[in-house]
Amino acid sequence: MSVQGSSRQPTWIEVAVTNAGVVKGATAITWAWCWGITREVLKHEPTVEEIAEWWNMSIRTAYRDHAAFKKAFPMLDSPAPYVDSPVILPVIKKASRRMSDFENNIKSRKRPTDMAAMKIGFAPFGI
Repeated sequence: MSVQGSSRQPTWIEVAVTNAGVVKGATAITWAWCWGITREVLKHEPTVEEIAEWWNMSIRTAYRDHAAFKKAFPMLDSPAPYVDSPVILPVIKKASRRMSDFENNIKSRKRPTDMAAMKIGFAPFGI
């Protein structure tokens, strides 16, 4: 997959926006970010319910965000290929160490802003 008129590899956010639109594409990247941090903290691939609980979001919101991810990346079964990218994984690990400080105060956990997640969305797409 290449960007139209270019031989460069598209970014994750470009793929997400192409498949799902701007809003759902941004939501998909944010979902992958939350999934990655939750996986690092829990030490296993999290369920939608575990992500909702860990990030203090409603189950409904978690499923809606998960659906946005599936629409943006229909070729993936989970965010693992994104999170495990050599560009993204160190960022996720660093963020998860900071987030785990809040382990005893789940109510204070805030999902990253779309802008914060977009910074990691500009990594080259590769699966």
